[in-house]
Amino acid sequence: MKIRRVVTGLDSAGQSVFISDETAPRARAFESIPGHAMAHLWSTGTAIGSLATQTDPTLEYPPLVPGPGETSLAIYDFPPDPVMQNPIDVAQMLEELGGALPGLFECFEPDHPGMHTTPTIDYGILLEGELWLELDNGEQKRILPGDVVIQQGTRHAWRNKSDRIARALFVMIGAKCD
Repeated sequence: MKIRRVVTGLDSAGQSVFISDETAPRARAFESIPGHAMAHLWSTGTAIGSLATQTDPTLEYPPLVPGPGETSLAIYDFPPDPVMQNPIDVAQMLEELGGALPGLFECFEPDHPGMHTTPTIDYGILLEGELWLELDNGEQKRILPGDVVIQQGTRHAWRNKSDRIARALFVMIGAKCD
């Protein structure tokens, strides 16, 4: 997956500057599931720190699921369900997803493919294609490009019932579990 990421910041004099304009470095296409890919675009900790920072937080490979008060921004490509549910090599899939999706991969339920729960508020925006959002009670809603989904720590799965890849952007905000 190649996603152009333009990052701005402040220089030592407090002036706006472009820090980088390049392909997001933490991006991965999964060979075991053709069409499945992700790009972790940015993350913040609880103390965002100096606005003049010039370091890329994704290079430190933080978990994709942020802790309370932290954030994570990522784009995911979802292939059609028949592809997603039938990986070329299961062992390779587990290795690829486990390595590329730290913190998120562990949230998925092995006995219920695709179902997962994260301790986050998620803002999801479908950019391309169509997806179905399935909740733990089996209810589903069709999501189209431009639609926004607000997830509040609910158990859910994303289903692609179409015949083409769907692309979605997610902002995850870590929340406290009560």
